[in-house]
Amino acid sequence: MHILVTNDDGIDAPGLAALAEVAQTLGTVTVVAPATHMSGCSHAATTDRPLCVIDHGLNRFSVDGTPVDCVRLALLTLAPQVNLVLSGINDGGNLGVDVLMSGTVAGAREALLLGRRAIAISQYRRRGRRPDWQRSSRLTAAVLCDLSHPGDTLACWNVNLPDVDSVAIPAIVRCPLDPHPLPITYERLGDAFAYTSTYHARQHQTATDVDICFGGNISVTELRLPWETRS
Repeated sequence: MHILVTNDDGIDAPGLAALAEVAQTLGTVTVVAPATHMSGCSHAATTDRPLCVIDHGLNRFSVDGTPVDCVRLALLTLAPQVNLVLSGINDGGNLGVDVLMSGTVAGAREALLLGRRAIAISQYRRRGRRPDWQRSSRLTAAVLCDLSHPGDTLACWNVNLPDVDSVAIPAIVRCPLDPHPLPITYERLGDAFAYTSTYHARQHQTATDVDICFGGNISVTELRLPWETRS
């Protein structure tokens, strides 16, 4: 199996290195990631200028563009032999409506559009906490054992790892996205308005991805393209 690893936190992000290391246990890995931090860019793609690609050696490339640009360049030119795309490990959760804004998820979604299986992986963290990337790697390895089989049907999965201290692997729970909007507020600063939000206190329904991940388990949600319907 040939695996593409990308992200939206940039080529030097520790989550990207952690994911690439796990992916190497499953097959040949090519890394193509943004040159800089591109979090929150959603499904933006660059079409109005050439994209600069730097070859860092050992099948590792950086692109001065978005995660979608990285996936397109990889699958169409740099590594067309790829049959599985992994995006992450994102520093922070991508739960519920976050999937509409996430560059991490957009990378996986673009892979689906181009006919590849894809998995977006994010590490939720509570306020004031920093990710333990070794623990994230262990949880990711457990999830990939379940989702990365090359013979499976075409699909795109959104995975969120919980912020837990236990060495045990939490339950892996397949669940729907939570439909609630984020608790968005703005603070007035003179003539400007600053975005403020309590992400960790967001409203959510029982047994949705937000509920599962906040509750200490791994949420796994299949993402469909907007025009697809379930049979």
